[in-house]
Amino acid sequence: MDIILKEIVAIIKEETENINKKIYGTTFLEILKEKILNRQDQISLKNLVIQNSNIVLEENINVLEKNFFFKLCLYQTPKSLLKFELKKNFLLIIFKELVKIDILNQNTQKYINISLKPFMGVTLSKGTVCNLNFPKNSLIMQLESEDVDFDIEKKTDQTI
Repeated sequence: MDIILKEIVAIIKEETENINKKIYGTTFLEILKEKILNRQDQISLKNLVIQNSNIVLEENINVLEKNFFFKLCLYQTPKSLLKFELKKNFLLIIFKELVKIDILNQNTQKYINISLKPFMGVTLSKGTVCNLNFPKNSLIMQLESEDVDFDIEKKTDQTI
């Protein structure tokens, strides 16, 4: 499991450096999701050994003024997070099993149901309220992005 964590963190760091630094928020996470899923062959899931307990590995990642909180979870038993409000922009990628998500529509106060198959993901914005249902033996990657406001404009005038 540690090997999978290191492989995914290396992909996140490398791809973050390649994405335009002017892109941030959920747009950035959506691009990063595609890049991670395109490189799924570099993640050694075949060697994954199912443990008898839930495993949660966490790591803080800082790349180019972007701060991420990364979590890789293997749930041996089913787990549900009800009325979970996101404090930051959030990327969820499923590597194993079928995960069900209910997202609250703020206008109608009704939930929209989404099912994610392995090697699918979803990007959710800060303030979203959702129910996350993780089945037995599911392997989940969660990435929270802390938006750092920085000025990307040139500070000096370079006119002749």
